[in-house]
Amino acid sequence: MFNKTFAYIKEQINTLDIFKVVYDDLSYIKQLAKRFDAYKKVLIFGIGGSSLGGKCLVNFQAMMSGSESRVIFIENVDSLHFMNTIKKCNPENTGIIVISKSGRTTETLMLFLTICEIWKNFDYEQNAIAITEFSENSDLIKIANEKHMDVIEHNAKIGGRFSVFSIVGLLPALLGNVRIDAFVKAARNILDEINNCEVPSKCEVYKQAYSMYEVFKDGKVNQHVIMPYTDMLEDYCKWTVQLISESLGKSEDFAITPIHAIGTVDQHSMLQLFLGGMPNKYFTIITFKHNVFTPNINSPFTRNINGHSLHELMGAHAKATAKALQQKSPIRVKEYDKLTISVLGELMISDVIETIVIARLANINPFDQPAVEASKKVAMQYLNESKKS
Repeated sequence: MFNKTFAYIKEQINTLDIFKVVYDDLSYIKQLAKRFDAYKKVLIFGIGGSSLGGKCLVNFQAMMSGSESRVIFIENVDSLHFMNTIKKCNPENTGIIVISKSGRTTETLMLFLTICEIWKNFDYEQNAIAITEFSENSDLIKIANEKHMDVIEHNAKIGGRFSVFSIVGLLPALLGNVRIDAFVKAARNILDEINNCEVPSKCEVYKQAYSMYEVFKDGKVNQHVIMPYTDMLEDYCKWTVQLISESLGKSEDFAITPIHAIGTVDQHSMLQLFLGGMPNKYFTIITFKHNVFTPNINSPFTRNINGHSLHELMGAHAKATAKALQQKSPIRVKEYDKLTISVLGELMISDVIETIVIARLANINPFDQPAVEASKKVAMQYLNESKKS
């Protein structure tokens, strides 16, 4: 099974579009991004896989640079937050991108049509585009055509949660000043490493994926805690949670419930559960050797931390937490020299690889989401009932 699954993932890397796009020329995305150069703000309408990847990259860059991004993601149909967000935007210097793979995502359509009602004089032909798969069933295409908006193709073979390396994730990222070349190159290097590895036992990414399945396969461990020791990866955690949940949450006999936590903050809210609760968790701890310089503190009231900096305290907590968790739970520590956009590229493509490998071993189709589709139908029934009443 170990060798056969390795051959399978290599085959997928060379055949699936979610991996092929990692090797695409980025010139088209860069050219399209120029269309939004003059805008002070760019609103991205999308939810789930249509937003989480791009949002992860944009917010990562904003936090790393210490500046507020001009790219704003409008995701949830929370009317108060929606109105408060658009009040901050001037229609005269705002661009709009609407993203929905199916073109029928109710939340995205509702949000976009709501702003259409509010910004009636907005020039949608010049200032807005839609990204959706080319389908005659796409409501988004019909709306875009009515408003003479350009429609950009969303690859029909790439599901939203796998779309971060496509235009869906990379266009918003580029508009948020992300170095997408470095991000994609890092992912490409991981794929090349797997492709060029003839012996699976020497392929680290694959070995980690296979060993994760071994931990989860008997059901005793059924939760995966992703815990980076940096605030910069909070949105990465949310993206990973969706990737694992939607791809692997399809069997009553096999389950991985993803949980995200941020060190050291969540040591003060969840560590008691992790150490004192049920031993049903697997931990991925992500740490960094170097961070931004801050001065060593010197106070007569704090002997334990005197002579140390913020990063040293973070590192000490990360090591201590990992050591404590090792006594009870399976754990891996991913340590990097420094947090960069390339590290994020490595993390995200590795997560995709792990998810597909585990799905193969657990006999799960990672690319559909039948339960979610059933829920959407019920939601529409409730909506129609409320309309009648």
